[in-house]
Amino acid sequence: MNKMNSIQFGEGNFIRAFVDYCIQLLNEKTEFNGKVSVVQPIEKGKIEILKNQKGQFHMFIEGIFNNKNIRDIKVISCIDKVINPYKEFESFLELAKDKNLNFVFSNTTEAGIEYNKNDLKSMKPPISFPGKLTIFLYNRFKFFKGDKNKILHIIPCELIESNGEKLKKIILKIALDWNLGRKFYYWINKNKFHNSLVDRIVPGYPKKNLVFYKKQLQFNDELMVACEPFFLWVIEGGKDLKKKFPVEQIKKIDVRIVKDIGIYKTRKIQILNGSHTIMVSLGIISNIDNVSDFLKNSFLKKILIDTVVNEIILSINHDSMELKKYFNKTLERFENPFIDHKLKAISLNSLSKFKSRIIPSIVSFSKIYNRAPYNLYFILSSFIILYHRRKHFKIIDNYSDQFLFDDIKLGDDYVNKILSNKNLWGVDLSKLPKLKECTSVGIKLISDEYDIKKAYSDYIEKIKTL
Repeated sequence: MNKMNSIQFGEGNFIRAFVDYCIQLLNEKTEFNGKVSVVQPIEKGKIEILKNQKGQFHMFIEGIFNNKNIRDIKVISCIDKVINPYKEFESFLELAKDKNLNFVFSNTTEAGIEYNKNDLKSMKPPISFPGKLTIFLYNRFKFFKGDKNKILHIIPCELIESNGEKLKKIILKIALDWNLGRKFYYWINKNKFHNSLVDRIVPGYPKKNLVFYKKQLQFNDELMVACEPFFLWVIEGGKDLKKKFPVEQIKKIDVRIVKDIGIYKTRKIQILNGSHTIMVSLGIISNIDNVSDFLKNSFLKKILIDTVVNEIILSINHDSMELKKYFNKTLERFENPFIDHKLKAISLNSLSKFKSRIIPSIVSFSKIYNRAPYNLYFILSSFIILYHRRKHFKIIDNYSDQFLFDDIKLGDDYVNKILSNKNLWGVDLSKLPKLKECTSVGIKLISDEYDIKKAYSDYIEKIKTL
């Protein structure tokens, strides 16, 4: 097999413990022979640290998997080049000339795959990830003179609906904005944009019991990462992708190349990731530090389980018993004793996460049953309070509409302004059954009580009269 090189947009904990781990195993177990070039997608990142470590880092894989206690360590060495396009723009473009380049991977958070009207061709680099990828593809197109054999398999790992399709549409729009020509537009369409779903819990740098981990390092490592053994990657694709990306030969990981990611995507985003966002919404304002502590709190664990079983699962058009089994397995993964998964880490860019993970359940439940999902409404209330007090709780988000939460008062007008914002939620929430009324009650009680358990108890009593 020829070399199968990759470009990777993102150097964060997840993509390194997921994509780079996968490439490492492919290199060790097959004839894949691939090198990864990592590109920092935003101006501030960890690329210089990764460069100082020559692209290498340690992975600690810990947890209970198939009834076995696993605690492994692995050095990842498949990263070949590390580039900051804000300082090395020409080096970034030079990567496009690699004749052995076959794949583009990305993980730029849910907020990363967005169209930015301020992107310009003349920027070095453009602001957005799609803008950077467009100029990269354009340089590849020009260098290889539109050769159809130099197209790429582009596999985004961002947890959004139809991630590959959305990225492609944005790039096509940018190509038109920048007047890059009809031939380039057609060449983009020849590239393979794959929808994909990723599933692995990656808390990141193991701050807890740090001395234990440092004793096992082969070199000083500021980017070591801890993760669970569970690994699922579902990619929409066909025979061509299977031939070039022989991941199904690797027994240690579960990678499935299928025609439709369908239910894999829905259950993961709404149940597993939705649970994480529920924990962020309720846990941080309750001064809970991590997932493990959240689940040790009997009240918080009960509201999580009740919400998922009685509202989220019922909002999904699939066998509810199968979804409950998936959720029970998810809870086992959350309770992994080796994982210190910080709620603050999960909370990064939570606005886009709430929109993609929780809002679909709220909308679907309301439409199917024509009644209110009261727990989800309470969680929405708590989330609004969290973002209203985001400076106090040190919540980090790059979404511009976060500033709308600064104006929240207890009056209905302010609540309606937030709920009716389609750009914020993707839908006018104020039109859903009793949502405005329930959320107003929830916001006031959470603000007044400063005790999420008492606020919830009072909320359930008050909404009975609505």
